[in-house]
Amino acid sequence: MDRSVTATAPTGRTRSEGITALAARSHIPVVIVGAGINGLGTFHDLCQQGIDCLIVDKGDFCSGTSAAPSRMVHGGLKYMETGEFRLVAESVRERNRLLKNAPHLVRPLEMIIPTESLFGGEFASLWRFVGGTPKPAPRGRLIVKAGLAAYDFYSRKNRVAPAHRMISGWDLCATLPGINPGFRYAGSYYDAQITMPERLALELALDGLAANPGSIALNYVGVRAISEGRLVLRDDVTGTDYTVSTDIVINAAGPWIDRANAAMGLNSELVGGAKGSHILLNLPALHDCLLGKMIYFDPGDGRICLVTALAGKVLLGSTDIPVSSADDVVCEDHEVGYLFSALRRVFPKLVVSRRHIVFTYSGVRPLPISDATNPAAVSRDHSIAVGEPTEDRPFPIFSLIGGKWTTYRAFGAEACDKILAHLGHSRRQPTDDMVIGGGRELSASVADWESLTDEIADGLGGDRARAAILAQRYGSRAREVIARPTTQSPMLPSMPDISEDEIAFMATVEMCQTVADIALRRLPIALGGVLTKEVAQDIARVMGGVHGWSDDQCRIQISNLAEIMACRHRIDLRTGRYVGAASTR
Repeated sequence: MDRSVTATAPTGRTRSEGITALAARSHIPVVIVGAGINGLGTFHDLCQQGIDCLIVDKGDFCSGTSAAPSRMVHGGLKYMETGEFRLVAESVRERNRLLKNAPHLVRPLEMIIPTESLFGGEFASLWRFVGGTPKPAPRGRLIVKAGLAAYDFYSRKNRVAPAHRMISGWDLCATLPGINPGFRYAGSYYDAQITMPERLALELALDGLAANPGSIALNYVGVRAISEGRLVLRDDVTGTDYTVSTDIVINAAGPWIDRANAAMGLNSELVGGAKGSHILLNLPALHDCLLGKMIYFDPGDGRICLVTALAGKVLLGSTDIPVSSADDVVCEDHEVGYLFSALRRVFPKLVVSRRHIVFTYSGVRPLPISDATNPAAVSRDHSIAVGEPTEDRPFPIFSLIGGKWTTYRAFGAEACDKILAHLGHSRRQPTDDMVIGGGRELSASVADWESLTDEIADGLGGDRARAAILAQRYGSRAREVIARPTTQSPMLPSMPDISEDEIAFMATVEMCQTVADIALRRLPIALGGVLTKEVAQDIARVMGGVHGWSDDQCRIQISNLAEIMACRHRIDLRTGRYVGAASTR
């Protein structure tokens, strides 16, 4: 395959080795606070340039806002209405790059925009474009057509998907049985979907460590304070504090940016927040009916909602609600009601209730602080705010504000260039065409996947069915998984498509410290609605063997997971049922 740049394969450094490296260092040139996608994108780029850097997160990698997107890699069609053409152009370029650089995780997705009329929304779109706040108006075929034509214009370079097409209402109903017959037209275009964004973020960390062994990536390490001009970091796994001096801090804490700045002696008011909630539904008929497409629709209030197949279930989202704090946000009952009402607008005869919910998640979009009452009116573009050094804090703080999943690489490159200039270094290489993690030696070509599957099957004694699962799950990193030093790894009794070796691999190479790390972020277990107490017990048993947990510690892990599922995701681990209002409709 033609690749202009190929990153080095991961080294497999464990978390304990990372802690040992941190303890041995008194100075690290760059410290990044927050291992969400913007922080990890910047870390990855700096490592490729040979800059020693440390990235830490108070939780797991990609466990905050970056773990709660709509699972889309997209050019931002809706941003055209607000005139953010630069952002759209950048987003389309970055979408195309991700399709090429991470084909194991990012795949093309056909988007369908249904509409009920020929005209509608022209004035509202124009008014919104010039900065007004028009009343909601349904978008008609003409405005959708115009938007998609402009979107194609931005996609014309390095095109990786077909141009848009318009569909008649008759064809739409024939393609998607049960869809509202009131939709007379629809537009079809392509963006992309990422099922497990958390895995891509993790692979950026692993690739960065491989490119520069002088760098360190640690989860469950937070910034406590500044002491005598040095950062005080606490390892929340052991309770141990470490101090380190640095030349520059990158604050990539997302909606917690201002709080992280305060811990480092910088008072700031940079970030506001808007909560977005999603729900996963067990609706097999609707899942199959969608045929792998996403319906991108106006629920009647001028916003945009979506429904698509994901991890064997149906993903429905999202809300957009201003919040004052990013802590402990959950999908509330009124949001569930809103999303159900939106879904019935598209599939009016569909019977859907809370008993169909298998998972919910919420995140806070770290938007630049604004007086706007409508979160949708706040720009999703990114920027960097600089807090200059002070007598007590002898290093500057670069705060990464805003941004979106799709454009993380471009944002990271912008931040990296500013940091290199500050340090007096020059860029060694671009990351535009750098393949990520398990995307090495792969593309959208069936031949690449068949070749990888054959190779993995040979390493498994000819088990091609198992090899296909591993190839789809890890891409070319499946080679690392089967290279674990065991003879014949048994499968988990409760999850016969996951081996004990995989769990051990995640607990060591992927630095998992809790059962929740695996169930929520390394594999789509909770996302797919298949997390049970028995699954949690099996994972805890294997992780306990790796980390030396006692029986009591394993029970605590399961108890903590049950609390996370109930409080953050509103699912009872014992029953798998939604924890909400008594009403079922």
